[in-house]
Amino acid sequence: MSDPTPSPLIVSVGDLIEEIAVRLAAPWRRGSDAAAAITTRRGGSAANVAVAAAAAGGRARFIGAIGDDAAGSALERALIDAGVEPHLQRQGRSARIIVIVEPDGERTMLPDRAAALTLSIAASPEPALLHGVAHLHAPAYSLIGEPLASSTRHLFAAAASAGISTSLDASSVGALAAWGPEASRDHFTSLQPGILFANEEEADYLDLLARPLLGATLILKRGPGEAEVRDENGAILARLPAPPIDGWVDSTGAGDAFAGGLLVAHASGASWEDALAAGHAAARRHLLAQREDQR
Repeated sequence: MSDPTPSPLIVSVGDLIEEIAVRLAAPWRRGSDAAAAITTRRGGSAANVAVAAAAAGGRARFIGAIGDDAAGSALERALIDAGVEPHLQRQGRSARIIVIVEPDGERTMLPDRAAALTLSIAASPEPALLHGVAHLHAPAYSLIGEPLASSTRHLFAAAASAGISTSLDASSVGALAAWGPEASRDHFTSLQPGILFANEEEADYLDLLARPLLGATLILKRGPGEAEVRDENGAILARLPAPPIDGWVDSTGAGDAFAGGLLVAHASGASWEDALAAGHAAARRHLLAQREDQR
């Protein structure tokens, strides 16, 4: 009897962050008090994808840098507890982000990336980093700041040489604004990702519907709405709405969880529609767990 085919190994490179979520009970007034519920948790876009991939039944590896401090140790333990294999460099002060969630669900993020930017990988990465990998993923955040950006590019080049599929997430218009839309497209194209994740705001900023990114399948995320898959020519390959969730939820990290679930399904050979369903299921798990943690 032959051994069952192992689940795909998804690798994510980028930020692992201590996240401080501040949920406001009412709109705040500058210079005054505002009642809030405050939660500390593990965060970081790249780490979120790895955790969601593991929760979706895949194998997951995270590559990044954290501080040589108590916060870094707690972040590493959180990854291991979530079933993710960590490949970490440690020095300095761990990254932190404050996420302010207003009563209407609008979020404002205040990142201090600290050690996360210090990931240093040579032009010829250690073979162990990509050994057995089915897919390599990075958010656009991983292309901003050195030496993390160069390290991410080295990993993408090594993945291309090894025939490993890759994906990028557009991350946020706020982050891309430092480059502008055309330079952002150039940065993305230079990595030649097979898949590009973007929400509606990011897709509009990058003009992705009118001018698809060369060689990339677009996964258009619409939060609680209908997600789409479009081929490199812009043709729609699949559409699927997200199942509704009753009540208020903090949507932080849901897009990353969607990506993790989708990538496991896609790497396992699922159809695009089934991959979208897996992405929605992963986002739902993440949202419900996050709501439970905030009670």
